[in-house]
Amino acid sequence: MEEGVIRHTLDLLVNLYDSTTGRTVEEREVRFEKEGKKCPAMYRGEGTYVFLNAGRDNSLMHISVKGFEPVQLDIDYEKLDKILPAVDVFLIPSENSSGGEALITIKGNLTGLVSVEAVHPGRPVTTIRDIDLKRRTMTVFMPNRRMNMTQSRYALLNAEKQTFETIEVETELSDRKIRVKQNPSEEFPANSPVCRIVYGQVEKDGTYLLRVRDDGKNLKYLVKYVVDGQSRYKVIDFHEPEGVSLD
Repeated sequence: MEEGVIRHTLDLLVNLYDSTTGRTVEEREVRFEKEGKKCPAMYRGEGTYVFLNAGRDNSLMHISVKGFEPVQLDIDYEKLDKILPAVDVFLIPSENSSGGEALITIKGNLTGLVSVEAVHPGRPVTTIRDIDLKRRTMTVFMPNRRMNMTQSRYALLNAEKQTFETIEVETELSDRKIRVKQNPSEEFPANSPVCRIVYGQVEKDGTYLLRVRDDGKNLKYLVKYVVDGQSRYKVIDFHEPEGVSLD
C-alpha cells in the first residue's frame, strides 16, 4: 500500500499589531474575508496567522478584530517575498474597546490624501551612530542594553528638518547593527533618532483616522501625510485635538 504525501504551501503570513503601542494583538476573535467569504487561517501565537494552500492571487482582504477598527489589506504578491510572503498589519483600537489608557483621535477628510502616520520624537527606539551606504548597514547606539527592533519598519527622524523616512529592516546582524532593504533617500545627521511609527487609516475618498493612547505624558507627535504624491508634515499636540485637521 502506497503512503500518501500531503504537501502544504504557505501562501501568506499576517502579523497583527496594535498601532498605538506597537505590541502584538493577542485578541483571538479575528475574522479574515475575501469577497465576502471567510478565509481560514491558522493561529501561530503572538498575533501571527498563516494561510496554507490559499493561492497567491492579488486580492483585497478584510480583517475584523474585536476591539479594533476593521481594516482592508491590499495583498500584492509582486511586493512580497517569494519564499515567505509576510505582511504586518497595524490595527487602530476602537474607541469603545475596554482596558488601557484613554484614546485620543483626530479625523477628517482631505481630498487626494493617500496615507497618514506619526512618530513621537521624544520616544525613540534607538539612534543611528553611522550608516554604511555601500553595505546598507546601520550601527545603532544602545547603551547598556540590547537592541530590540521587533518590527520590520521604523522611521528615521531628521529632527532639524522635522521630517522622517521609513526604513525597512532586512536582517539584524548583531546587537548593534542592522541591514536595511534600501538606503535612505537623503543624508541624515549622526545620532538621528529611530522611532516607532503610529499608522493611521485613509479611505479612498480621503477620509482619515489617526489615534494615539493618552498616557498622561507629552503627546506632541510629528505627523506625516501624503497628498497627491507629496509628503507634508505637521506637529500635532494630541492633548489639544479639538479643531485639529490635516490641510
